[in-house]
Amino acid sequence: MQGVHTEKVPGGKLVRVKVDLNPEGKSIENVQMHGDFFIHPEEFVEDIEQLLVNLDQKDSEESISAALSRLIEEESAELVGVTPETIAKTFKTALGNALAAKVAPEQQGQ
Repeated sequence: MQGVHTEKVPGGKLVRVKVDLNPEGKSIENVQMHGDFFIHPEEFVEDIEQLLVNLDQKDSEESISAALSRLIEEESAELVGVTPETIAKTFKTALGNALAAKVAPEQQGQ
């Protein structure tokens, strides 16, 4: 199951997050993040995606944002045109869309 969400950041930048769940919808298999923002160093986006894969699906937007902020600080990375809060919000919405896709086929069989 897959969920995608695109968020427009104040100032005009776009953030798009795609979340892939395992077939049972019990764990996050993959997260991809794209947009017209900048991350320095560029490969740090992979660290963000990995952090998001390892999160508990029930984590709040605030706790995800805090985890992202800690990772950014620990790695001395820089985000330009996007914030940890926007990434967290976009991720949670994409995750919700993936979970909704899981429920929809189950309901169709009823």
